[in-house]
Amino acid sequence: MNLSCLIIDDEEIAARGVEGYARQVPYFETVLVCHSTLEALDFLANNPIDIIFLDIEMPKLTGLQFLKSLTSPPLVVIISAYSDYALEGYELEVMDYIVKPFSFERFLTACNKCKEYADLKTRPAAASNEDYFFIKANNRIEKIMTNEVLFIEALENYINIYTVHKKYLSLVGLNVIESYLDSRQFIKVQKSYIVAKSKIDCIEGNMLHIGDHSIPVSRKWKEEILTNILSNKFLKR
Repeated sequence: MNLSCLIIDDEEIAARGVEGYARQVPYFETVLVCHSTLEALDFLANNPIDIIFLDIEMPKLTGLQFLKSLTSPPLVVIISAYSDYALEGYELEVMDYIVKPFSFERFLTACNKCKEYADLKTRPAAASNEDYFFIKANNRIEKIMTNEVLFIEALENYINIYTVHKKYLSLVGLNVIESYLDSRQFIKVQKSYIVAKSKIDCIEGNMLHIGDHSIPVSRKWKEEILTNILSNKFLKR
């Protein structure tokens, strides 16, 4: 599928550089530029966009403030000269965080993450219920059986997939994996973890225990998470 992208950067030279890279990506059918977040807000009010490449340090409304103001943001890749905002960016569930200066290869990696996620979202619902999936890990394409997954942990640009046999490190976003997994079998318990419901051994306070692993549960989501996990499985006297 082809995608549209919007570059938001108040620096003319920086915006041109990103635009030049974007026009080399074969699946970008539309590449647009806004030189302020306020201009971008006005544009997005009437124009759907698949991906935003967003700078942070901008006048009046910063990139992060702009992102927080969106009720249904598209996929977002932050491009900044500062690495200080990376954690906050990932908490806002951006697809990637690129630090300037960067190569075309690094830019393309971020674009491919977005493309993979967009493709997964457009697949028929049945496609997410397969009993296995493939992922790039350890310089190989690994087949992972869904029923062997214990939990998945996000580490900025990477994820760790813990299975009953081993751990896989892969350069992919947590939201990409989340879109592929069956929500009847898996649940996101906080911004950095997705767990297999059937693999939970016990729940203690704000922690889930799976084998030797302890996983924190978001206090914000705890009641909803417990309801989801225990639904029709909790026997009361």
